[in-house]
Amino acid sequence: MHRGRIADPDPDLRVCVALGHGEERPEAVVERGRALALQSASSPAVWKSYSGSIMLRKIDDDLWCADSIQRISAGFHLPARMTIVRLADGLWLHSPIAIDDALAAAIDELGPVRHLVAPNCFHHLHLGPASERWPEARVHAPLGLRSKREDLRIDADLTDRYATWSPAIEVIEIAGGPALSEFVFVHRPSATVIVCDLVFNMHEAQGVMTKLILRMVGAWQRVAQSKMWRRVIKDRAAASRSCARVLEHPCARVIMSHGEILEGADTHEQLRGALTWMLAEAA
Repeated sequence: MHRGRIADPDPDLRVCVALGHGEERPEAVVERGRALALQSASSPAVWKSYSGSIMLRKIDDDLWCADSIQRISAGFHLPARMTIVRLADGLWLHSPIAIDDALAAAIDELGPVRHLVAPNCFHHLHLGPASERWPEARVHAPLGLRSKREDLRIDADLTDRYATWSPAIEVIEIAGGPALSEFVFVHRPSATVIVCDLVFNMHEAQGVMTKLILRMVGAWQRVAQSKMWRRVIKDRAAASRSCARVLEHPCARVIMSHGEILEGADTHEQLRGALTWMLAEAA
């Protein structure tokens, strides 16, 4: 069991924490979470190992997910999801997670990996190892990630209405928030909206800090948008128009990077409800 110093979240997540809690400085939020973590450091649940092979889960025809836990820091663990779509030319991997040999073998059984996608400027941690594992796959990422991660091989910059995967996948940039540069992907054959940090649907948490942070950003036990967006977005009207375009599509399910997959007859309305703050500025 690890007994060392409780580490701060990485810079991206420190920003997320601060943005979700009014004017409070990230140091204050982290210190409060650290205090809780230290109180519970002897609990095996806090320091649970997340080793072991990750399994693929079929969601629909030509659509799979693989779920893992990303340990951001001691006591702060977020579920992370990679989504896989089989296109005509091969596999499309959205927001790669840590991929071991067993998971890679299962993916390879589905077909050749042709595309690796970083859906925003925060989700890039495992992109490099994935591109090394599948060197023939093209890496697609927001333009802003090039300067942030100069060590990464990026073959193509994502843009709004990116036509590379059309008509199977429509690409919609959530405009007005260049620091995050979030892209949404609509898989037309399954009527699935694939998002990264646009909305959360977190109902379970591991790690003593996790629930605290999710409550502060308003993304705990409901389909919701983190309050971080209220600081990230510089042009709310532009973001609203982007969200309205997402909602123009039929939506049987929403697959998000963090939380339970949203499915059911009311999926479209739940997604609309989660985007209320952005949609209020529709032009």
